[in-house]
Amino acid sequence: MLKEQFEISYNMLSNIIKDIDEKEADFQLELANNNIKWQLGHIIVANETFVFGTTEEENTLGAELGKSFAPGTSPQSFTGAEPTFKELKGILNTQLDRILNIVDDQLDRKRNEPLANMTTFAETIPFGVTHTNYHTGQIKLMKTMMDKLDQGV
Repeated sequence: MLKEQFEISYNMLSNIIKDIDEKEADFQLELANNNIKWQLGHIIVANETFVFGTTEEENTLGAELGKSFAPGTSPQSFTGAEPTFKELKGILNTQLDRILNIVDDQLDRKRNEPLANMTTFAETIPFGVTHTNYHTGQIKLMKTMMDKLDQGV
């Protein structure tokens, strides 16, 4: 069931971001703490930790992308070394395949380090789906607001 939930969540997210270009992804609404690009990068970094664990385990993206997209970061601290929005979309698709290939095996594993008081992947993996959906909603809201700004509404 978790595979299907990740597929649905990632497909919904991919559908929302498919027509967003680099300029829109980088645009930051006045009252927002971040932008669509940060939201997408954050989803990727978080799921790397929720599903794959630490960099000592199967986490291949978190250390590098975490510098830009981990909790507590923001677009204001971007250095220009971050992946483009288009690259993040590609990483998202690759990550989904990796998740689908490992999720069943991970459920029986204990985490090397607890994450938010969760000690097993059986706890953090379902939270990853919830977290993805929360940030997908943030992206949808930002996109809707920017569309309204473009229309002069």
